[in-house]
Amino acid sequence: FALNQASLTNWVKGGESNISTSFDITGYADYSNKPYNVTSSNFARIKYGLVASGDKGVRKSLDLLETNSKINHKAFGKFDFSGILLFKTQIAKGYNYPNDSVAVSRFMNPGVLTLGAGLDYKPDKNTSINFSPVSYKGTYVPDKSIDQTKYGVPKGKRSKNEPGASFIITHEYKPVKKLAITNRLQLFTNYIDNPQNIDIDWEMILTANLNWFTDVRLNTHLIFDDDTKSPVDPENKNSKKTARIQFKELLGFSFVFRF
Repeated sequence: FALNQASLTNWVKGGESNISTSFDITGYADYSNKPYNVTSSNFARIKYGLVASGDKGVRKSLDLLETNSKINHKAFGKFDFSGILLFKTQIAKGYNYPNDSVAVSRFMNPGVLTLGAGLDYKPDKNTSINFSPVSYKGTYVPDKSIDQTKYGVPKGKRSKNEPGASFIITHEYKPVKKLAITNRLQLFTNYIDNPQNIDIDWEMILTANLNWFTDVRLNTHLIFDDDTKSPVDPENKNSKKTARIQFKELLGFSFVFRF
């Protein structure tokens, strides 16, 4: 649980910069079967935040629901054969404030599913490099009240299916005992439609431990998706839409509960 200062730039799913509170809950489940050389790592995460700004009332500042599963079978050396399943969506309705009458996102709108098969390389216990040359990315916006074109889904359709390749790097670095820096970078390229335009999803969490229940936490999240368009001038309805970098930053004191 954190008290934050939040800054959002071009965040398509909606939100507002201000002083806010948030909670981030992550659960892990790991499995290992040494006789069959099979391991599995899984986590599920809920991240949700609210902001109160003057007389505008309470609004949403961040919203993420995700699951990440990976199953490995020993291949050779530090390489494993690997299968991945990633899914991301949000919990509540999102708006492009100050317009709070038309939702731009809601639960399962969009929902993004990534499946992949390939190799997983672990040079050390803190690093995982996964390359899945056989991958699928599906973007789903089933609710007709949501503008699906914001998320790269063509007009007249409610889903976009992309065959391609995914590349995921997860790394944790501890320069000193009470400071941890975790990076998770996910890249995806569509084999059929503009493979040179690579989707980027990069999250960094820096945690400095103050005592047994309090941390200082810096969380940055950068997204670039060539299919996700937003207006250059949000105040102008006729403004040209283009793909732009989405960036979110959270800085604050966290009250941490580990069990």
